[in-house]
Amino acid sequence: MAIRIYKVIQAMLLVMTVSLIMGLGFLIVILDINPYVIISGSMEPELPVGSVCLVDCQQKEPEAGDIISYKAKDTIITHRVIEKTDGGYITKGDSNSVADPGIVKPKQIFGTVICSIPQVGYAVMFMRTLKGIVLIAIGAVCFGLIGRLLERK
Repeated sequence: MAIRIYKVIQAMLLVMTVSLIMGLGFLIVILDINPYVIISGSMEPELPVGSVCLVDCQQKEPEAGDIISYKAKDTIITHRVIEKTDGGYITKGDSNSVADPGIVKPKQIFGTVICSIPQVGYAVMFMRTLKGIVLIAIGAVCFGLIGRLLERK
């Protein structure tokens, strides 16, 4: 009985992992939609810290009111366009009191945010830490060892 439960869990984990990888691959490669994790509160409440926002990288000509992700120096920023000018775009975080310094040039823009998934970014950020990687590796090894022990009985 325990081996059956193990096999079911193993199959479910495999299907979930393959589905996640294929889904992300489809979004990124086919649809040109990239995920970004929100790590500051500048866009709250629209994009809370820990959200994953999906950015359509084909929509690089936003209008006022659109939320865009763009590169400023070595940082990716996700803010709302408040004004379109001849030289580019003026942006501002929803919870910031003043606009961002400088004008965002079209070549800096990655794309326009199409939706967000709250809280998922916390898991993504954790899995990118050494502690997260080690815990995932230990979990995978333990799961494999349990399967071997159940098969021997």
